[in-house]
Amino acid sequence: MRKLFLLFAIILVCAPAGFAQSGYSDWEFFVGYAHERANNGADRLDARGRIINPNGSTQRADFVSKRIPYNGVTAEVVANVHHNIGLVTNFSATFANTTLVDALTGRQFNARLSRYTLLFGPRYNWRNSSPFIPFVHALFGVNRYQAKFRNNDFTCPDTSNTAFAMALGGGLDIQATKHVDIRAIQVDYLPVFRSGHREDGLRFSAGVKIK
Repeated sequence: MRKLFLLFAIILVCAPAGFAQSGYSDWEFFVGYAHERANNGADRLDARGRIINPNGSTQRADFVSKRIPYNGVTAEVVANVHHNIGLVTNFSATFANTTLVDALTGRQFNARLSRYTLLFGPRYNWRNSSPFIPFVHALFGVNRYQAKFRNNDFTCPDTSNTAFAMALGGGLDIQATKHVDIRAIQVDYLPVFRSGHREDGLRFSAGVKIK
C-alpha cells in the first residue's frame, strides 16, 4: 500500500504548476468522495483461513461471498495531451466495516476491509461551448485488498492481495469558474481479477476538479 501512495505522490510532485492558455489546462487535479459496491473477499479468505474455537481448536471456514458498500476518497491527476484527450492517473481508497458469516456454523466475524486502487489510462472529453463536459475513459492498474479481523477468532496467512484491475466508465464535469469544475457524477465498472476469477464492482464518485 505504501508503494501505491508513493507512486501517486511522485506523480503529483512532478506535475508542472503552469497551465496552458489554449482554452483547456495542460494539467488537471481532482479530489472527491468515492462509493464502491464490491466483493467482500470471502472466497479468498476462507480458502486458507481457519476459525479459532473457544477451546483453541481450529476448523475451516466457508464465508458467504457478496457485494458490500465501501466508502472513501478518490483523487486523480490528468495530463491533457489534446483538446479532447487526457492521460489519467487515478487513486482511490475505500473502506468497509462488515460482518462475514460462516455458512457452516452461522458464526459471525467482524472485519475492517480496505481497498486501494491505482489506475492509469486515456480519457476522452467532449469539450464544447457549454459549461457541461461529459467524458469517458478506460483505466488499467492494480487493486490492493486488505482484511483486518477485530477479534482473535479467525486466522489467515493471506489477508491481503494485490491484483490486476480495470475501470471502464465516464462522468460529467460542470464548469464553475475558470479554474474550478464540479464533477457532478462519475460511474465506473470496476472488475478485479484475482487468482483466476473476476470480482465485479461499481464505483460512484463526485468532487472538485482544479484546472
